[in-house]
Amino acid sequence: MQQTEPTIWEICSFVWSAAGKQSDLEYRVGVRGYGYPAMVALNLKKGVYTPLKSAFQRDEIIEFVNEAGLGGKNNLAFEGTPSIMLTEPWDGKDGQILEEYELSLEELVGNDDTSNKDEL
Repeated sequence: MQQTEPTIWEICSFVWSAAGKQSDLEYRVGVRGYGYPAMVALNLKKGVYTPLKSAFQRDEIIEFVNEAGLGGKNNLAFEGTPSIMLTEPWDGKDGQILEEYELSLEELVGNDDTSNKDEL
């Protein structure tokens, strides 16, 4: 039997963005608070979105996309159209790790020498 209905994979568009590159979109769909990677189903016509809140693995992603195509569960209201920023294309390489200065516990808490402190 031949399938006559298009599958969800044929009627959806997919967009990928590096973390932090589309801040307005990320803010509007609440991605920034729970980390990356993140996936969100967004329907601008209906003004709704739903984030993937399960494991970021193949089976969970397929289930999420299929459910979103059927109307989704737990849809949240999406207001307006996000500003999309023009960015440089990804070069396919991993990003650079930034060296961060780490405070030692002693620097954070301070010296425990109480002989030089005036107490009330």
